[in-house]
Amino acid sequence: MQRNVIIDCDTGLDDAVALLLAIRSPELNVKGITCVNGNVSLEKVIKNTLRVVEHSGKDIPVYAGASTALVPDKSEEDASHVHGKDGLGGILFPDPTSIIKPQHAVDYIVETIMNAENPIDWITLGPLTNAALAYLKEPRISKHLRMLTMMAGGVNAGNVTPSAEFNVFADPEAARVVFDSDIPKTMVPLDPLWDGGFLSKENIQQITDANQHLWCEMASKIFQRTVKLVEELGRNPINGVGAVSPPDLLAVAVAIDPEIAVIQENYVSIETRGEYTRGMTVLDRRVYYRIEDQPNRSKVKIALSAHQEKYAGLILNTWLKT
Repeated sequence: MQRNVIIDCDTGLDDAVALLLAIRSPELNVKGITCVNGNVSLEKVIKNTLRVVEHSGKDIPVYAGASTALVPDKSEEDASHVHGKDGLGGILFPDPTSIIKPQHAVDYIVETIMNAENPIDWITLGPLTNAALAYLKEPRISKHLRMLTMMAGGVNAGNVTPSAEFNVFADPEAARVVFDSDIPKTMVPLDPLWDGGFLSKENIQQITDANQHLWCEMASKIFQRTVKLVEELGRNPINGVGAVSPPDLLAVAVAIDPEIAVIQENYVSIETRGEYTRGMTVLDRRVYYRIEDQPNRSKVKIALSAHQEKYAGLILNTWLKT
């Protein structure tokens, strides 16, 4: 039986392939996609999201959300230097012909979760601004969610700063609201991307060979652009030349099948004031702690590594056998 899911995203290169996996998955019924400012401006995120939906072969409603962080004067970072000025690496995908829905993303999120007959899933692939606003507006959504799976944070290091990952760094105040909430949460950080959470050169070739499917054609172009970006940015190809490790793609895969990952549970706090640590996801690794240290909080499930063959198999089976 399919699980109903809402996806919140800031569609850049990795969000695009993640959305294609979620929309094509036989395990998920994507009810709607909400957009948030992040990798690029909200206007570009919306345009890219509509492009992806039109390449997915399905009709999914798209909603516009927050155009700035909760504290915009402190969080002006974007990732256009990685994703390109348009957010999709300059790949010449056609302009979308569809348009967004008029309802605000936060209102859509609250309404959909609260009216669901059974607890639904929620996946966030960008800064947690929309998620925080939705929870602040209606805290009872936590009781109507099966699981919130977030691409967020880093256990051992960040990517924007030594301590902070982009999605959290872009809006730490929003991340703090969500992490401090009673929503059941799974955090997919940067760490498993270098420990099984990647697609090999051979995996990508299989997707390229299936480009008669629009979603495979789009994914193939994005993966090829990503490989070039690794070279252009002087990054170390840790998983081998020609491999890719889109963080949002792994997050969706873990949402579909948590057994893809090795998961542990910790309390997680978000640093919002540190000179060098703003946006850091701070794990409480203490064996002994006082209950009063964590009032009204629950542990977060954290994906530490991934089973590469199982991960790649899920993606290939979803896109090629459809």
